[in-house]
Amino acid sequence: MLALVYGLSGNRWVAEDIAQEAFLRVHRDWQRVSDMESPSGWVRRVAVNLTKASFRRLRSEATARLRLGGQVVSMGEPSVEFDDFWREVRRLPNRQAHVIALRYIDDLSVAEIAQVLGVAEGTVKAQLHQGRNRLLRQLEAKGVVHEV
Repeated sequence: MLALVYGLSGNRWVAEDIAQEAFLRVHRDWQRVSDMESPSGWVRRVAVNLTKASFRRLRSEATARLRLGGQVVSMGEPSVEFDDFWREVRRLPNRQAHVIALRYIDDLSVAEIAQVLGVAEGTVKAQLHQGRNRLLRQLEAKGVVHEV
């Protein structure tokens, strides 16, 4: 869970908080969640939704600080072997970033990703395809990969 949220957020501290909150919600709602077809899918969905909410909140806070004349301060990110790659993934549209993270961090199948995100399998396939193509173009533009 931590790896999934880190891949989406790019910040280990935020990822730790969100993963912890997702598991707290599972514990709190276990009586209901345990009867679900996929409790693990439910907790992943909660984590993805919390990550999206965190981005919205941070964006609002940054906008408010700028309006008030303050500076936006970044705490920085810990160094990770594939940090440049995941930074580019985070530049993708949200749905594409989510399906790529669920596929390559959590190693979920198309059907499992569809269940986690509450969308059709065809939507997941399309988002994976579009996300991979866009990611390839972004990486080519940065000179990280070259067309084969």
